[in-house]
Amino acid sequence: MHLTTLPMKLITILLSIMPLVGVFAQHQHGGAESSKPALAKKPFLASSKGGRIEYHLYVNDTTANISGKRKVSALAMNGQIPAPTLNFTEGDTAVIHVHNLMRHETSIHWHGLLLPNKEDGVPYLTTAPVEPGGQYTFTFPLIQSGTFWYHSHTMLQEQSGLYGSIVIQPRKKTYEVEREFVLLLSDWTDENPRRVLNALKRNDPASEWYSIKKGYAQSLDKLIQHKGLGNRLKNGWKRMPPMDLSDVYYAAFLANGKRKESIPGLKPGDKVRLRVINGSASTYFYLHGGAGKLELISADGIDVKPIKVDRLLMGIAETYDFLLTVPKDKTMEFRATAQDVSGFASLYLGKGDTLSAAPIPRPNVWNMDEMMMSMAVNFPNRMNHSAMGETDHSKMNMEPSKKKEPTGKPEKGHEGMDMNKMDHSKMNMEPSQKKEPATKPEKGGDGMDMSKMDHSKMNMEPSQKKEPATKPEKGGDGMDMNKMDHSKMNMEPSQKKEPATKPEKGHEGMDMSKMDHSKMNMEPSQKKEPAAKPEKKDEGMDMNKMDHSKMNMQPSQKKEPAAKPEKGQEGMDMSKMDHSNMKGMDMGKADSLTIFNYDLLSAQQKTTFDSSKPVRTVHLKLTGSMYRYVWSINNKVLSQADKIGIKKGEVVRFELENTTMMNHPMHLHGHYFRVLNKNGDFSPLKHTLDVPPMTSITIEFDATEEKDWFFHCHILYHMMSGMARIVEYQGSTRDTSLARYPLNKLLKEDKMWFFYGSIAAKSHMAEARANFINKSNAIRFEGNYNYGSQYEANISYERYIGDWLRPYIGFGAVKQRYYNIFNGEQTFAQDFDLPVIGVRYTLPFFIDADLRVNSKGRVRFALEGEEWLLPKLFFNWRINTDREYHLDLEYMLGKYISLSGGYDSRYKLGGGLLLRF
Repeated sequence: MHLTTLPMKLITILLSIMPLVGVFAQHQHGGAESSKPALAKKPFLASSKGGRIEYHLYVNDTTANISGKRKVSALAMNGQIPAPTLNFTEGDTAVIHVHNLMRHETSIHWHGLLLPNKEDGVPYLTTAPVEPGGQYTFTFPLIQSGTFWYHSHTMLQEQSGLYGSIVIQPRKKTYEVEREFVLLLSDWTDENPRRVLNALKRNDPASEWYSIKKGYAQSLDKLIQHKGLGNRLKNGWKRMPPMDLSDVYYAAFLANGKRKESIPGLKPGDKVRLRVINGSASTYFYLHGGAGKLELISADGIDVKPIKVDRLLMGIAETYDFLLTVPKDKTMEFRATAQDVSGFASLYLGKGDTLSAAPIPRPNVWNMDEMMMSMAVNFPNRMNHSAMGETDHSKMNMEPSKKKEPTGKPEKGHEGMDMNKMDHSKMNMEPSQKKEPATKPEKGGDGMDMSKMDHSKMNMEPSQKKEPATKPEKGGDGMDMNKMDHSKMNMEPSQKKEPATKPEKGHEGMDMSKMDHSKMNMEPSQKKEPAAKPEKKDEGMDMNKMDHSKMNMQPSQKKEPAAKPEKGQEGMDMSKMDHSNMKGMDMGKADSLTIFNYDLLSAQQKTTFDSSKPVRTVHLKLTGSMYRYVWSINNKVLSQADKIGIKKGEVVRFELENTTMMNHPMHLHGHYFRVLNKNGDFSPLKHTLDVPPMTSITIEFDATEEKDWFFHCHILYHMMSGMARIVEYQGSTRDTSLARYPLNKLLKEDKMWFFYGSIAAKSHMAEARANFINKSNAIRFEGNYNYGSQYEANISYERYIGDWLRPYIGFGAVKQRYYNIFNGEQTFAQDFDLPVIGVRYTLPFFIDADLRVNSKGRVRFALEGEEWLLPKLFFNWRINTDREYHLDLEYMLGKYISLSGGYDSRYKLGGGLLLRF
């Protein structure tokens, strides 16, 4: 051995055999004890001199009991899940040594940081992977401040624990607070993430196990119970799978690695800057507190004009900062509830009785149309009904929840509704003749600007329902719009007379039957009304651009008792509403709660770019198949698509159109983009954007960088299934450090193969199925045997043409009687290794049709389907032109084991056990 090689070999040996006894890490929030695998005592914060901050991160395989149920395989940095917080000050130079102690490669991406391309951390694209036993040193200047995070960008490692937080203090403090605290949110599964993705890809009852575990089974009994059967049949006909808000069932939702977190040492009145990071793999979180509104001051690391909200739906990979005040003699709960309301994590501040956050109502996943409306939270004004494809919104139920929150503030329907893009140019709004009681003046359209409303075909005939006399009008409280036909809306007023003590104050004596609203300014009077009990109907409604060109709004003619005020649109039925031209509603307020949406975000300074720069517009349609679990952009996964070519010096606009029924958090590496909202020049800057279902959003960024950058959905399983693109600065060359790392390895990730199947041992027969699939191909085996003289087995290779059509070739072996469709006779067949060609096609309701012919000319057509009867009970059936049929009931005992029994026309009646793999 040469002496010159000894030091390096010694270092390698020491790294591999150091005793596992603990770790020193300057981290203010450690994970749960069970999630702290031991490591050798190594430095974490190596040095902090002259603005050069140096850290060491050691990545290793471990086991951890995060859920409290069992120990499972996990990944950790410096013995922690989540990884340590990295603290810097704006202007520092970060030097971060990543040591890979695992047997497989890893990587680290610095999410939201603006840095040189080769430090971005996407393996095979911008940065070399950190190889097993190796290390990589990241060095980059910190030219920004705020709340950020870091995570592995290698395969599914992020889900297993490789994520941590970053805090960069500004040179000059913008808010004086007593404490700052990082709250890193995440989701945890006890399953291997590869098994999770496998479960999402398969098409058998095991793929529904996550819905069953969350209590959202789309079984027949639940559909009937929740009045969603008609909606399911409609969408099943269009081959739309059952609705869900989150793909995965999680064993725990975590705040800094724990279900519950607290900040020690706080005093009443203390101001806390809470830095919240959504570091989950696939979970959106509702953020809400138990002590009033939350003051939001920063988004994605950039301070914004402060706003106060009651609830915020936080996309994956976003960061938000809040100012909180510790209550006196109370404990405030700050809760992060999973979007599908399957669990939550909490932070507690203060001492004393707990001010609990109000529970979020469970969503009605059994009605897809209703769910679509409730999911479009962050950008309601950009609802794209033309992009809804197969979803029929002509009968959409927009009835708001009647469930009261524990806070004592019931929902007030559509209070704060922003209809500012609707045109009333031809609206017929003959006023009501109804007189109101003197003590309750109508506030009707308080703040309503209807100057541009166009309700060309709206039918808003209100309910005839009587309400108690003691309750004032509450606008859309309990509004049932599920039968409303806007195509012929009649808004002629009611003829009902009320007590004459005080006439209606808005349209007093006004005859609007022949008025042209195309230029009408209907801004309400600023005059103050008596405060005794004002009507709250449509308070704050902004309808200034609604198109009511042919609106017919004929109200009920039914007379009510004089003491009972009209409750506006309570009980309104909109099932026949035509949303084809609707520009959207701002549901920013519901229940007197302020619900966050991006239009509330405003930058503190103008964010516009140099107007002399050329503008490049790129339309990106977010597409995918939930049934096959393939996610794409413009109907192409990453491996099939060309790069998005841009040029330095341009302003690049991405027009994002979400045509799917899921939220997608889209992240652009290395850049901040303007989210074009109603604040115009003050549109906010972000690095990650939630694109709700069926919405269109435009973002734009200044092309000031070089080389290639990643753009992708930050739902980990969507990204790995193809929803990603490479943004290429044209004319740039690849970094020489990547010469040994072909880009093709990154592109192949969405081509991964998955294997699954089942074996059933029953009293009358045995069955086996196996599938080896990827995005475009499938190798399938199926066989059955009656323990005697009859059997059939087939193996085939099929190629997907789109999502539903699959031509195939294969071989078959059969020994049994079959019906000959040409001569009408029963024939005994014993054929081996016969070549077979055929085609499979998925029909409505996900019925698989199979037409095949073998080399002897034997033709067979078969149909096969599955019906979900009870949460754990499935009915499977098969029938073919050989006059064979198979009926089977399957009861799931667990994800991979079921009781199975039924009748087969060849093998008769029996039952047994079915195991999946």
